Amino acid sequence: MTNPRHKRDLRRDKLSRDALRSLFGIVALLLVAVTGGLVLGSRTKKPDLFDLIPKQPSVDGRTLLAWYDLERGYRAIRAGGISSGIPVRVLGYMVISRERARDGQAVNRFVLVPDPINATHPAHRFGDQMIAVRLPENETVVFLDGQLLWVWGTLRALPGNPNGEVPLYELVDARCEVARDSEIPKYFR
Repeated sequence: MTNPRHKRDLRRDKLSRDALRSLFGIVALLLVAVTGGLVLGSRTKKPDLFDLIPKQPSVDGRTLLAWYDLERGYRAIRAGGISSGIPVRVLGYMVISRERARDGQAVNRFVLVPDPINATHPAHRFGDQMIAVRLPENETVVFLDGQLLWVWGTLRALPGNPNGEVPLYELVDARCEVARDSEIPKYFR
């Protein structure tokens, strides 16, 4: 005859083993998810352009824009800061504007930001760190979220909240071309 206490101990041992297997399974899934996120994030890592300092003041007769010059806080008040109405050339990342666009769609409006986006890091949306770009009426560009671009045109300052989600700068009748990461050290430090 089987001892009831022995049966109870066997059931408890089996439950303990099942609980341990479940715990190890959960830990393994979490490790895979975290590692996958880190790998994905590092593979799509692009340089942040906000703190870059231009090596030269202008390119093609246009002021080479430093993103930090657009801040409406303490930096905007300094002498020699960026002003509305000057021709600029700016390096930034293409993101969606208020009108939704899908990758591959032809657009003539988009927003330019200094910080890269990837699967784990969406673009920051601060009004004084965004430039609304409008191409000439009949021109379009293929939209690619997070694409590094050179954009040039006349910079216009707009009223609004520096911490809001609406761009406080715009380039109207702008031109743009795809840029490469390798161009960054050529123009910035």
